[in-house]
Amino acid sequence: MIHSIDNKFKKLIAYTSIVIFLGLFLTWVSVFFYKLVNDQWHDYLDEATTVYSLHDRLVQQLGYGGFIHNLKNLVLRKNPGRYQKKVEESLTEIKSILAQLRNYKQYNDKSLDDLEKVVQEYENNFYVALDLIAKHKTSEEIDAVVKVDDTPALAALVKFDSQARSRLKQASDEVNEYFRLAFVVHLLSVGLFILILGVYFFKLVRAKKKEFKLLERALEGSKAKSNFLANMSHEIRTPLNGIMGSLQVLQDNLKIEQNKKITSKALFSCRFLLSIINDILDFSKIEAQKLTIENVEFTFDTIADAVYDDMSAVAQSKSIFLKIDISQNAKAAWLGDPIRIRQVVLNLTSNAVKFTSSGGVHVKINSVQDEEEQGVEIKVIDSGIGMSKTALNTLFKRFTQADNSITRKFGGTGLGMAITQNLVDLMKGTISAHSIEGEGTTVQVFLPLKKSETPKPKENNSNCLVPDLSGHTILVAEDNSVNTMVIKAMLLGTKAELIFVENGQDAVDSFRQSKPDLILMDIQMPIMDGIQACKRIRETSVAQPVIALTANVMKDDIKSYQETGFDDVVGKPIEQSQLYKALSTYRSKHK
Repeated sequence: MIHSIDNKFKKLIAYTSIVIFLGLFLTWVSVFFYKLVNDQWHDYLDEATTVYSLHDRLVQQLGYGGFIHNLKNLVLRKNPGRYQKKVEESLTEIKSILAQLRNYKQYNDKSLDDLEKVVQEYENNFYVALDLIAKHKTSEEIDAVVKVDDTPALAALVKFDSQARSRLKQASDEVNEYFRLAFVVHLLSVGLFILILGVYFFKLVRAKKKEFKLLERALEGSKAKSNFLANMSHEIRTPLNGIMGSLQVLQDNLKIEQNKKITSKALFSCRFLLSIINDILDFSKIEAQKLTIENVEFTFDTIADAVYDDMSAVAQSKSIFLKIDISQNAKAAWLGDPIRIRQVVLNLTSNAVKFTSSGGVHVKINSVQDEEEQGVEIKVIDSGIGMSKTALNTLFKRFTQADNSITRKFGGTGLGMAITQNLVDLMKGTISAHSIEGEGTTVQVFLPLKKSETPKPKENNSNCLVPDLSGHTILVAEDNSVNTMVIKAMLLGTKAELIFVENGQDAVDSFRQSKPDLILMDIQMPIMDGIQACKRIRETSVAQPVIALTANVMKDDIKSYQETGFDDVVGKPIEQSQLYKALSTYRSKHK
Protein backbone atom coordinates (compact mmCIF):
# COMPACT_ATOMS: atom_id res chain seq x y z
CA MET A 1 0.00 0.00 0.00
CA ILE A 2 2.76 2.45 1.02
CA HIS A 3 4.89 1.38 -1.99
CA SER A 4 1.94 2.04 -4.34
CA ILE A 5 1.38 5.52 -2.86
CA ASP A 6 5.10 6.31 -3.24
CA ASN A 7 5.03 5.26 -6.93
CA LYS A 8 1.97 7.40 -7.61
CA PHE A 9 3.58 10.33 -5.87
CA LYS A 10 6.79 9.92 -7.90
CA LYS A 11 4.81 9.72 -11.16
CA LEU A 12 2.86 12.82 -10.19
CA ILE A 13 6.11 14.70 -9.54
CA ALA A 14 7.58 13.51 -12.86
CA TYR A 15 4.49 14.45 -14.91
CA THR A 16 4.20 17.79 -13.18
CA SER A 17 7.88 18.54 -13.78
CA ILE A 18 7.59 17.69 -17.50
CA VAL A 19 4.48 19.81 -17.92
CA ILE A 20 6.03 22.75 -16.06
CA PHE A 21 9.24 22.50 -18.15
CA LEU A 22 7.27 22.33 -21.41
CA GLY A 23 5.10 25.24 -20.36
CA LEU A 24 8.11 27.31 -19.38
CA PHE A 25 9.88 26.46 -22.66
CA LEU A 26 6.88 27.48 -24.77
CA THR A 27 6.51 30.64 -22.75
CA TRP A 28 10.19 31.46 -23.28
CA VAL A 29 9.84 30.89 -27.06
CA SER A 30 6.78 33.12 -27.27
CA VAL A 31 8.53 35.79 -25.20
CA PHE A 32 11.57 35.54 -27.54
CA PHE A 33 9.45 36.17 -30.66
CA TYR A 34 7.47 38.90 -28.95
CA LYS A 35 10.78 40.56 -28.09
CA LEU A 36 11.85 40.46 -31.76
CA VAL A 37 8.55 42.06 -32.76
CA ASN A 38 8.88 44.62 -30.01
CA ASP A 39 12.44 45.50 -30.98
CA GLN A 40 11.49 46.02 -34.64
CA TRP A 41 8.48 48.12 -33.83
CA HIS A 42 10.50 50.00 -31.27
CA ASP A 43 13.14 50.83 -33.85
CA TYR A 44 10.51 51.90 -36.36
CA LEU A 45 8.45 53.98 -33.93
CA ASP A 46 11.49 55.67 -32.38
CA GLU A 47 12.87 56.65 -35.83
CA ALA A 48 9.63 57.21 -37.73
CA THR A 49 9.23 60.87 -36.85
CA THR A 50 12.85 61.75 -37.62
CA VAL A 51 12.89 59.75 -40.85
CA TYR A 52 9.62 61.27 -42.04
CA SER A 53 10.98 64.76 -41.35
CA LEU A 54 14.21 64.02 -43.24
CA HIS A 55 12.29 62.52 -46.14
CA ASP A 56 10.03 65.58 -46.33
CA ARG A 57 12.97 67.98 -46.18
CA LEU A 58 14.73 66.02 -48.96
CA VAL A 59 11.70 66.30 -51.21
CA GLN A 60 11.45 70.04 -50.50
CA GLN A 61 15.17 70.70 -51.06
CA LEU A 62 15.52 68.53 -54.15
CA GLY A 63 12.14 69.37 -55.61
CA TYR A 64 11.33 72.22 -57.96
CA GLY A 65 10.71 74.66 -55.09
CA GLY A 66 14.20 74.18 -53.63
CA PHE A 67 17.56 73.44 -55.24
CA ILE A 68 16.22 73.13 -58.81
CA HIS A 69 14.16 76.31 -58.45
CA ASN A 70 17.22 78.31 -57.40
CA LEU A 71 19.38 76.69 -60.09
CA LYS A 72 16.80 77.58 -62.76
CA ASN A 73 16.72 81.20 -61.58
CA LEU A 74 20.51 81.30 -61.61
CA VAL A 75 20.53 80.16 -65.27
CA LEU A 76 17.72 82.52 -66.40
CA ARG A 77 18.83 85.63 -64.52
CA LYS A 78 22.59 84.95 -64.55
CA ASN A 79 22.83 86.47 -61.06
CA PRO A 80 25.30 84.42 -58.99
CA GLY A 81 25.35 87.04 -56.25
CA ARG A 82 21.71 86.36 -55.50
CA TYR A 83 21.28 82.62 -56.23
CA GLN A 84 24.70 80.97 -55.89
CA LYS A 85 24.60 80.94 -52.09
CA LYS A 86 21.03 79.54 -52.04
CA VAL A 87 22.01 76.73 -54.41
CA GLU A 88 25.07 75.88 -52.33
CA GLU A 89 23.03 75.88 -49.11
CA SER A 90 20.48 73.55 -50.74
CA LEU A 91 23.25 71.21 -51.85
CA THR A 92 24.77 71.17 -48.37
CA GLU A 93 21.36 70.44 -46.83
CA ILE A 94 20.64 67.65 -49.35
CA LYS A 95 23.99 65.97 -48.68
CA SER A 96 23.45 66.24 -44.92
CA ILE A 97 19.99 64.64 -45.23
CA LEU A 98 21.33 61.79 -47.35
CA ALA A 99 24.12 61.19 -44.82
CA GLN A 100 21.59 61.05 -42.00
CA LEU A 101 19.30 58.68 -43.94
CA ARG A 102 22.15 56.20 -44.24
CA ASN A 103 21.87 55.65 -40.45
CA TYR A 104 18.36 54.17 -40.72
CA LYS A 105 17.42 50.65 -41.77
CA GLN A 106 14.40 51.84 -43.75
CA TYR A 107 16.69 53.07 -46.55
CA ASN A 108 19.21 50.76 -48.16
CA ASP A 109 22.52 51.91 -49.56
CA LYS A 110 21.58 51.29 -53.23
CA SER A 111 18.62 53.64 -53.16
CA LEU A 112 20.73 56.33 -51.52
CA ASP A 113 23.59 55.75 -54.00
CA ASP A 114 21.23 56.31 -56.94
CA LEU A 115 19.90 59.44 -55.37
CA GLU A 116 23.40 60.78 -54.66
CA LYS A 117 24.39 60.23 -58.35
CA VAL A 118 21.47 62.41 -59.44
CA VAL A 119 22.43 65.07 -56.90
CA GLN A 120 26.05 64.90 -58.12
CA GLU A 121 24.92 65.48 -61.71
CA TYR A 122 22.91 68.51 -60.61
CA GLU A 123 25.91 69.78 -58.68
CA ASN A 124 28.16 69.37 -61.76
CA ASN A 125 25.62 71.28 -63.84
CA PHE A 126 25.60 74.00 -61.20
CA TYR A 127 29.35 74.52 -61.53
CA VAL A 128 29.08 74.38 -65.35
CA ALA A 129 26.39 77.05 -65.18
CA LEU A 130 28.63 79.28 -63.02
CA ASP A 131 31.47 78.86 -65.53
CA LEU A 132 29.23 79.77 -68.50
CA ILE A 133 27.85 82.77 -66.65
CA ALA A 134 31.41 83.92 -66.02
CA LYS A 135 32.02 83.64 -69.82
CA HIS A 136 28.97 85.85 -70.42
CA LYS A 137 26.98 83.19 -72.25
CA THR A 138 23.30 83.81 -72.84
CA SER A 139 20.61 82.08 -70.78
CA GLU A 140 19.56 80.04 -73.77
CA GLU A 141 23.14 78.88 -74.33
CA ILE A 142 23.57 78.02 -70.65
CA ASP A 143 20.23 76.17 -70.45
CA ALA A 144 21.06 74.21 -73.59
CA VAL A 145 24.21 72.92 -71.89
CA VAL A 146 22.98 72.61 -68.28
CA LYS A 147 19.43 71.49 -69.12
CA VAL A 148 17.85 72.54 -65.81
CA ASP A 149 14.90 70.10 -65.37
CA ASP A 150 13.32 68.44 -62.32
CA THR A 151 12.54 65.21 -64.22
CA PRO A 152 15.72 63.37 -63.16
CA ALA A 153 15.17 64.51 -59.54
CA LEU A 154 11.58 63.39 -59.53
CA ALA A 155 12.51 60.07 -61.16
CA ALA A 156 15.23 59.55 -58.52
CA LEU A 157 12.81 60.43 -55.72
CA VAL A 158 10.17 58.02 -57.08
CA LYS A 159 12.77 55.25 -57.30
CA PHE A 160 14.04 56.15 -53.83
CA ASP A 161 10.51 56.09 -52.40
CA SER A 162 9.74 52.78 -54.12
CA GLN A 163 12.84 51.17 -52.69
CA ALA A 164 12.03 52.57 -49.21
CA ARG A 165 8.49 51.21 -49.42
CA SER A 166 9.82 47.83 -50.49
CA ARG A 167 12.19 47.82 -47.55
CA LEU A 168 9.41 48.79 -45.16
CA LYS A 169 7.14 46.09 -46.56
CA GLN A 170 9.89 43.52 -46.04
CA ALA A 171 10.33 44.68 -42.44
CA SER A 172 6.55 44.62 -41.92
CA ASP A 173 6.36 41.08 -43.28
CA GLU A 174 9.12 40.01 -40.90
CA VAL A 175 7.31 41.63 -37.96
CA ASN A 176 4.05 39.93 -38.93
CA GLU A 177 5.78 36.59 -39.27
CA TYR A 178 7.45 36.90 -35.89
CA PHE A 179 4.17 38.04 -34.39
CA ARG A 180 2.33 35.04 -35.85
CA LEU A 181 4.95 32.68 -34.49
CA ALA A 182 4.87 34.34 -31.08
CA PHE A 183 1.07 34.31 -31.06
CA VAL A 184 0.87 30.62 -32.02
CA VAL A 185 3.44 29.61 -29.40
CA HIS A 186 1.68 31.83 -26.87
CA LEU A 187 -1.64 30.15 -27.62
CA LEU A 188 0.01 26.74 -27.28
CA SER A 189 1.48 27.61 -23.88
CA VAL A 190 -1.80 29.15 -22.68
CA GLY A 191 -3.74 26.17 -23.99
CA LEU A 192 -1.35 23.80 -22.26
CA PHE A 193 -1.70 25.59 -18.96
CA ILE A 194 -5.49 25.76 -19.33
CA LEU A 195 -5.52 22.02 -20.02
CA ILE A 196 -3.38 21.40 -16.95
CA LEU A 197 -5.59 23.65 -14.85
CA GLY A 198 -8.65 21.84 -16.19
CA VAL A 199 -7.22 18.46 -15.28
CA TYR A 200 -6.17 19.60 -11.83
CA PHE A 201 -9.49 21.39 -11.32
CA PHE A 202 -11.31 18.19 -12.19
CA LYS A 203 -9.13 16.29 -9.74
CA LEU A 204 -9.59 19.02 -7.15
CA VAL A 205 -13.38 18.85 -7.52
CA ARG A 206 -13.24 15.09 -7.08
CA ALA A 207 -10.95 15.46 -4.08
CA LYS A 208 -13.21 18.16 -2.62
CA LYS A 209 -16.27 15.96 -3.01
CA LYS A 210 -14.44 13.12 -1.35
CA GLU A 211 -13.18 15.46 1.36
CA PHE A 212 -16.70 16.85 1.85
CA LYS A 213 -18.08 13.36 2.30
CA LEU A 214 -15.32 12.50 4.75
CA LEU A 215 -15.93 15.80 6.54
CA GLU A 216 -19.65 15.06 6.74
CA ARG A 217 -18.88 11.69 8.23
CA ALA A 218 -16.40 13.26 10.62
CA LEU A 219 -18.91 15.92 11.64
CA GLU A 220 -21.58 13.30 12.12
CA GLY A 221 -19.14 11.30 14.21
CA SER A 222 -18.08 14.40 16.13
CA LYS A 223 -21.68 15.41 16.70
CA ALA A 224 -22.57 11.90 17.79
CA LYS A 225 -19.56 11.88 20.11
CA SER A 226 -20.48 15.31 21.53
CA ASN A 227 -24.07 14.25 22.05
CA PHE A 228 -22.92 11.00 23.63
CA LEU A 229 -20.50 12.83 25.95
CA ALA A 230 -23.17 15.40 26.86
CA ASN A 231 -25.70 12.67 27.59
CA MET A 232 -23.16 10.64 29.56
CA SER A 233 -22.18 13.77 31.48
CA HIS A 234 -25.81 14.39 32.36
CA GLU A 235 -26.45 10.76 33.29
CA ILE A 236 -23.32 10.64 35.49
CA ARG A 237 -23.91 14.05 37.07
CA THR A 238 -27.48 13.24 38.06
CA PRO A 239 -26.71 10.29 40.42
CA LEU A 240 -23.46 12.00 41.41
CA ASN A 241 -25.54 14.97 42.53
CA GLY A 242 -27.42 12.66 44.88
CA ILE A 243 -24.19 11.28 46.29
CA MET A 244 -22.38 14.62 46.64
CA GLY A 245 -25.44 16.38 47.97
CA SER A 246 -26.07 13.68 50.56
CA LEU A 247 -22.43 13.75 51.64
CA GLN A 248 -22.46 17.53 52.00
CA VAL A 249 -25.61 17.42 54.10
CA LEU A 250 -24.19 14.59 56.22
CA GLN A 251 -20.87 16.38 56.67
CA ASP A 252 -22.59 19.39 58.22
CA ASN A 253 -24.48 17.20 60.67
CA LEU A 254 -21.84 14.69 61.71
CA LYS A 255 -20.30 14.99 65.18
CA ILE A 256 -17.82 12.12 65.18
CA GLU A 257 -14.51 13.34 63.74
CA GLN A 258 -13.70 10.02 62.06
CA ASN A 259 -17.04 10.09 60.21
CA LYS A 260 -16.33 13.65 59.08
CA LYS A 261 -12.99 12.52 57.66
CA ILE A 262 -14.62 9.60 55.83
CA THR A 263 -17.27 11.94 54.40
CA SER A 264 -14.61 14.45 53.37
CA LYS A 265 -12.66 11.75 51.51
CA ALA A 266 -15.85 10.58 49.80
CA LEU A 267 -16.58 14.16 48.72
CA PHE A 268 -13.02 14.46 47.44
CA SER A 269 -13.51 11.31 45.36
CA CYS A 270 -16.76 12.72 43.96
CA ARG A 271 -15.13 16.01 43.03
CA PHE A 272 -12.20 14.16 41.48
CA LEU A 273 -14.65 12.14 39.36
CA LEU A 274 -16.38 15.38 38.41
CA SER A 275 -13.07 16.93 37.34
CA ILE A 276 -12.44 13.93 35.07
CA ILE A 277 -15.85 14.40 33.45
CA ASN A 278 -15.13 18.11 32.96
CA ASP A 279 -11.73 17.33 31.43
CA ILE A 280 -13.27 14.95 28.90
CA LEU A 281 -15.97 17.47 27.94
CA ASP A 282 -13.48 20.33 27.64
CA PHE A 283 -11.12 18.25 25.54
CA SER A 284 -14.00 17.22 23.29
CA LYS A 285 -14.87 20.89 22.73
CA ILE A 286 -11.24 21.78 22.06
CA GLU A 287 -10.98 18.99 19.47
CA ALA A 288 -14.18 20.21 17.82
CA GLN A 289 -12.80 23.80 17.90
CA LYS A 290 -15.95 25.00 19.66
CA LEU A 291 -14.22 26.45 22.69
CA THR A 292 -14.45 30.25 22.69
CA ILE A 293 -12.72 32.88 24.83
CA GLU A 294 -14.63 35.76 26.42
CA ASN A 295 -13.30 39.24 27.18
CA VAL A 296 -14.95 40.54 30.36
CA GLU A 297 -13.83 42.36 33.47
CA PHE A 298 -12.55 40.31 36.42
CA THR A 299 -10.01 40.28 39.26
CA PHE A 300 -7.42 37.70 40.22
CA ASP A 301 -8.55 37.97 43.85
CA THR A 302 -11.80 36.24 42.86
CA ILE A 303 -9.95 33.55 40.92
CA ALA A 304 -7.48 32.99 43.79
CA ASP A 305 -10.31 32.66 46.32
CA ALA A 306 -12.13 30.14 44.13
CA VAL A 307 -8.98 28.04 43.55
CA TYR A 308 -8.09 28.15 47.26
CA ASP A 309 -11.62 27.09 48.24
CA ASP A 310 -11.42 24.14 45.84
CA MET A 311 -7.93 22.95 46.78
CA SER A 312 -7.32 23.96 50.42
CA ALA A 313 -9.16 20.96 51.87
CA VAL A 314 -7.15 18.57 49.68
CA ALA A 315 -3.88 20.26 50.69
CA GLN A 316 -4.82 20.08 54.37
CA SER A 317 -5.68 16.38 54.07
CA LYS A 318 -2.14 15.78 52.75
CA SER A 319 -0.59 18.02 55.45
CA ILE A 320 1.01 20.33 52.86
CA PHE A 321 0.68 24.09 52.56
CA LEU A 322 -1.15 25.92 49.78
CA LYS A 323 -0.25 29.56 49.34
CA ILE A 324 -1.55 31.96 46.69
CA ASP A 325 0.15 35.37 46.41
CA ILE A 326 -1.07 38.18 44.17
CA SER A 327 1.32 41.08 43.72
CA GLN A 328 -0.04 44.55 44.31
CA ASN A 329 0.29 45.46 40.61
CA ALA A 330 -1.91 42.48 39.65
CA LYS A 331 -4.80 43.32 41.98
CA ALA A 332 -6.40 45.74 39.50
CA ALA A 333 -9.33 44.76 37.29
CA TRP A 334 -8.36 42.92 34.09
CA LEU A 335 -10.06 42.07 30.81
CA GLY A 336 -10.17 38.39 29.81
CA ASP A 337 -12.01 35.12 30.33
CA PRO A 338 -12.13 34.55 34.11
CA ILE A 339 -13.65 31.08 33.77
CA ARG A 340 -10.86 29.80 31.51
CA ILE A 341 -8.13 31.58 33.50
CA ARG A 342 -9.52 30.05 36.70
CA GLN A 343 -9.47 26.67 34.94
CA VAL A 344 -5.79 27.15 34.01
CA VAL A 345 -4.80 28.13 37.57
CA LEU A 346 -6.95 25.35 39.07
CA ASN A 347 -5.53 22.69 36.72
CA LEU A 348 -1.94 23.69 37.51
CA THR A 349 -2.62 23.95 41.24
CA SER A 350 -4.52 20.66 41.33
CA ASN A 351 -1.71 18.95 39.46
CA ALA A 352 0.89 20.40 41.84
CA VAL A 353 -1.07 19.39 44.95
CA LYS A 354 -1.64 15.89 43.55
CA PHE A 355 2.08 15.23 43.09
CA THR A 356 3.24 16.87 46.32
CA SER A 357 3.38 14.87 49.56
CA SER A 358 5.62 17.14 51.64
CA GLY A 359 6.28 20.83 51.73
CA GLY A 360 3.62 22.55 49.67
CA VAL A 361 2.47 24.50 46.66
CA HIS A 362 3.07 28.21 46.08
CA VAL A 363 1.08 30.09 43.42
CA LYS A 364 2.43 33.51 42.40
CA ILE A 365 0.45 35.94 40.25
CA ASN A 366 2.30 39.00 39.03
CA SER A 367 1.69 41.78 36.48
CA VAL A 368 4.26 42.02 33.69
CA GLN A 369 4.69 45.02 31.42
CA ASP A 370 7.42 45.98 28.98
CA GLU A 371 7.69 47.98 25.76
CA GLU A 372 6.24 45.16 23.65
CA GLU A 373 3.31 43.75 25.64
CA GLN A 374 1.36 43.80 28.87
CA GLY A 375 0.05 40.80 30.73
CA VAL A 376 0.07 38.55 33.77
CA GLU A 377 2.60 35.90 34.79
CA ILE A 378 1.33 32.92 36.78
CA LYS A 379 3.85 30.64 38.50
CA VAL A 380 2.90 27.42 40.25
CA ILE A 381 5.81 26.09 42.31
CA ASP A 382 5.64 22.77 44.14
CA SER A 383 8.04 20.63 46.17
CA GLY A 384 6.65 17.38 44.79
CA ILE A 385 8.12 14.37 43.06
CA GLY A 386 9.39 16.35 40.05
CA MET A 387 9.85 15.02 36.52
CA SER A 388 12.57 13.68 34.29
CA LYS A 389 13.46 15.39 30.97
CA THR A 390 11.55 12.64 29.14
CA ALA A 391 8.46 13.29 31.23
CA LEU A 392 8.76 17.05 30.67
CA ASN A 393 8.76 16.49 26.90
CA THR A 394 5.37 14.75 27.12
CA LEU A 395 3.88 16.97 29.85
CA PHE A 396 1.47 18.79 27.56
CA LYS A 397 0.53 15.81 25.39
CA ARG A 398 -2.93 14.34 25.76
CA PHE A 399 -3.54 11.01 27.47
CA THR A 400 0.07 10.84 28.72
CA GLN A 401 1.70 10.79 32.13
CA ALA A 402 5.26 10.11 33.20
CA ASP A 403 4.64 6.34 33.33
CA ASN A 404 1.87 3.87 34.12
CA SER A 405 2.83 3.80 37.81
CA ILE A 406 1.95 7.50 38.03
CA THR A 407 -1.55 6.77 36.76
CA ARG A 408 -1.96 3.90 39.21
CA LYS A 409 -0.66 5.90 42.17
CA PHE A 410 -2.11 9.37 41.53
CA GLY A 411 -4.92 8.76 39.01
CA GLY A 412 -6.05 11.14 36.29
CA THR A 413 -6.87 11.06 32.60
CA GLY A 414 -3.70 12.73 31.34
CA LEU A 415 -5.84 15.48 29.80
CA GLY A 416 -5.43 18.25 32.38
CA MET A 417 -2.14 19.70 31.15
CA ALA A 418 -3.07 19.25 27.47
CA ILE A 419 -6.28 21.18 28.11
CA THR A 420 -4.32 23.82 30.02
CA GLN A 421 -1.93 24.36 27.12
CA ASN A 422 -4.85 24.56 24.66
CA LEU A 423 -6.55 27.18 26.84
CA VAL A 424 -3.32 29.18 27.11
CA ASP A 425 -2.87 28.97 23.32
CA LEU A 426 -6.45 30.17 22.77
CA MET A 427 -5.69 33.17 24.97
CA LYS A 428 -2.51 33.86 22.90
CA GLY A 429 -0.29 33.09 25.89
CA THR A 430 2.71 30.86 26.57
CA ILE A 431 3.35 28.03 29.04
CA SER A 432 6.57 26.31 30.08
CA ALA A 433 7.76 23.98 32.82
CA HIS A 434 10.99 23.33 34.70
CA SER A 435 11.43 20.33 36.96
CA ILE A 436 14.03 18.37 38.91
CA GLU A 437 13.27 14.81 39.97
CA GLY A 438 12.77 14.56 43.71
CA GLU A 439 12.82 18.34 44.21
CA GLY A 440 9.72 19.71 42.55
CA THR A 441 8.28 21.44 39.50
CA THR A 442 7.68 25.03 38.41
CA VAL A 443 5.13 25.80 35.72
CA GLN A 444 5.10 29.32 34.31
CA VAL A 445 2.25 30.84 32.29
CA PHE A 446 2.15 34.22 30.58
CA LEU A 447 -1.22 35.62 29.45
CA PRO A 448 -1.27 38.83 27.34
CA LEU A 449 -4.10 40.57 29.22
CA LYS A 450 -5.04 44.24 29.36
CA LYS A 451 -6.00 46.15 32.48
CA SER A 452 -9.55 47.43 32.65
CA GLU A 453 -9.96 51.18 32.41
CA THR A 454 -12.97 51.08 34.76
CA PRO A 455 -12.55 51.01 38.54
CA LYS A 456 -11.90 47.65 40.22
CA PRO A 457 -15.24 45.87 40.77
CA LYS A 458 -16.37 45.26 44.30
CA GLU A 459 -15.58 41.78 45.50
CA ASN A 460 -18.30 39.55 46.80
CA ASN A 461 -17.11 38.84 50.33
CA SER A 462 -19.94 36.50 51.11
CA ASN A 463 -18.68 33.54 53.12
CA CYS A 464 -21.48 31.41 51.63
CA LEU A 465 -23.11 30.71 54.98
CA VAL A 466 -26.68 29.45 54.93
CA PRO A 467 -28.78 32.53 54.04
CA ASP A 468 -31.76 33.32 56.23
CA LEU A 469 -34.84 33.29 53.99
CA SER A 470 -37.50 33.34 56.71
CA GLY A 471 -40.82 34.50 55.28
CA HIS A 472 -39.80 33.56 51.70
CA THR A 473 -41.33 30.81 49.60
CA ILE A 474 -39.15 28.67 47.33
CA LEU A 475 -40.68 26.53 44.59
CA VAL A 476 -38.45 23.57 43.61
CA ALA A 477 -39.12 21.70 40.35
CA GLU A 478 -37.20 18.38 40.42
CA ASP A 479 -38.29 14.98 39.10
CA ASN A 480 -35.55 12.87 40.73
CA SER A 481 -36.57 11.77 44.24
CA VAL A 482 -32.97 11.51 45.51
CA ASN A 483 -32.15 14.99 44.25
CA THR A 484 -35.37 16.28 45.82
CA MET A 485 -34.30 14.83 49.16
CA VAL A 486 -30.82 16.38 48.85
CA ILE A 487 -32.13 19.84 47.86
CA LYS A 488 -34.66 19.74 50.68
CA ALA A 489 -31.89 18.97 53.18
CA MET A 490 -29.70 21.74 51.80
CA LEU A 491 -32.53 24.29 51.95
CA LEU A 492 -33.71 23.27 55.39
CA GLY A 493 -31.38 25.73 57.11
CA THR A 494 -32.70 28.69 55.09
CA LYS A 495 -36.01 28.56 57.04
CA ALA A 496 -37.86 29.24 53.80
CA GLU A 497 -41.22 27.65 52.96
CA LEU A 498 -40.55 24.93 50.39
CA ILE A 499 -42.89 23.71 47.64
CA PHE A 500 -41.83 20.70 45.55
CA VAL A 501 -43.21 19.67 42.15
CA GLU A 502 -42.03 16.94 39.74
CA ASN A 503 -42.33 18.52 36.27
CA GLY A 504 -42.39 21.81 34.41
CA GLN A 505 -46.17 21.91 33.94
CA ASP A 506 -46.75 21.55 37.68
CA ALA A 507 -44.12 24.26 38.24
CA VAL A 508 -46.04 26.68 35.99
CA ASP A 509 -49.35 25.83 37.67
CA SER A 510 -47.87 26.16 41.17
CA PHE A 511 -46.26 29.50 40.23
CA ARG A 512 -49.64 30.87 39.13
CA GLN A 513 -51.33 29.64 42.29
CA SER A 514 -48.79 30.30 45.08
CA LYS A 515 -46.71 33.16 43.63
CA PRO A 516 -43.39 31.97 45.16
CA ASP A 517 -40.54 34.39 45.89
CA LEU A 518 -37.96 32.16 44.18
CA ILE A 519 -38.04 29.19 41.78
CA LEU A 520 -35.33 26.51 41.54
CA MET A 521 -35.93 24.75 38.23
CA ASP A 522 -34.48 21.47 36.96
CA ILE A 523 -34.05 21.38 33.17
CA GLN A 524 -34.74 17.81 32.05
CA MET A 525 -38.16 16.88 33.39
CA PRO A 526 -41.15 14.93 32.03
CA ILE A 527 -44.34 16.47 30.56
CA MET A 528 -42.70 19.90 30.28
CA ASP A 529 -38.96 20.64 30.62
CA GLY A 530 -37.47 23.49 32.59
CA ILE A 531 -36.80 25.69 29.54
CA GLN A 532 -40.44 25.63 28.40
CA ALA A 533 -41.59 26.16 31.97
CA CYS A 534 -39.32 29.22 32.34
CA LYS A 535 -40.66 30.67 29.07
CA ARG A 536 -44.26 30.22 30.30
CA ILE A 537 -43.42 31.90 33.60
CA ARG A 538 -41.69 34.79 31.78
CA GLU A 539 -44.89 35.35 29.76
CA THR A 540 -46.60 36.18 33.03
CA SER A 541 -43.78 37.75 35.06
CA VAL A 542 -40.49 39.16 33.81
CA ALA A 543 -39.28 39.92 37.34
CA GLN A 544 -39.86 36.47 38.85
CA PRO A 545 -36.44 35.10 40.05
CA VAL A 546 -35.77 31.70 38.45
CA ILE A 547 -32.55 29.71 39.03
CA ALA A 548 -31.73 26.70 36.86
CA LEU A 549 -30.53 23.49 38.53
CA THR A 550 -28.99 21.38 35.79
CA ALA A 551 -26.45 18.71 34.97
CA ASN A 552 -25.99 20.37 31.54
CA VAL A 553 -23.18 22.74 32.46
CA MET A 554 -21.50 23.29 29.09
CA LYS A 555 -20.79 26.95 28.40
CA ASP A 556 -23.23 27.00 25.48
CA ASP A 557 -25.92 25.44 27.68
CA ILE A 558 -25.47 28.07 30.39
CA LYS A 559 -25.59 30.86 27.81
CA SER A 560 -28.76 29.34 26.33
CA TYR A 561 -30.42 29.18 29.77
CA GLN A 562 -29.56 32.81 30.46
CA GLU A 563 -30.99 33.83 27.09
CA THR A 564 -34.15 31.86 27.87
CA GLY A 565 -34.73 33.93 31.00
CA PHE A 566 -33.04 32.18 33.91
CA ASP A 567 -31.47 34.59 36.41
CA ASP A 568 -28.71 32.19 37.44
CA VAL A 569 -27.49 28.65 36.85
CA VAL A 570 -26.33 26.18 39.54
CA GLY A 571 -24.68 23.09 38.13
CA LYS A 572 -25.15 19.52 39.24
CA PRO A 573 -23.70 17.93 41.23
CA ILE A 574 -24.74 20.87 43.42
CA GLU A 575 -22.00 22.39 45.51
CA GLN A 576 -23.70 23.55 48.67
CA SER A 577 -21.57 26.73 48.71
CA GLN A 578 -22.61 27.63 45.14
CA LEU A 579 -26.28 27.13 45.95
CA TYR A 580 -26.01 29.30 49.06
CA LYS A 581 -24.13 31.93 47.08
CA ALA A 582 -26.96 32.06 44.50
CA LEU A 583 -29.54 32.30 47.29
CA SER A 584 -27.54 35.06 48.99
CA THR A 585 -27.42 36.99 45.72
CA TYR A 586 -31.22 36.65 45.45
CA ARG A 587 -31.67 37.81 49.05
CA SER A 588 -29.43 40.87 48.56
CA LYS A 589 -31.51 41.90 45.53
CA HIS A 590 -34.89 41.43 47.27
CA LYS A 591 -34.36 42.78 50.75
